[in-house]
Amino acid sequence: VATDFISSISAKKPEKCKVIVSSHNYQITPSSDELSDLVARIQATGADIVKIATTATDITDVARMFQVMVHCQ
Repeated sequence: VATDFISSISAKKPEKCKVIVSSHNYQITPSSDELSDLVARIQATGADIVKIATTATDITDVARMFQVMVHCQ
């Protein structure tokens, strides 16, 4: 859906306008590999901003999120 939306507005979007593409997982925090893949898939849509929201049930869930964020802009 995101790719189609971004394509449909590309010529109409003001330069200062940013498109946020987000993913929400209210059950778990995926593995580091799954999070990295998710970031790549969202970036491939042409999003200006990548947003990922997960449910952390343990401190290691937060650590995985930070591990992925280190490699992002």
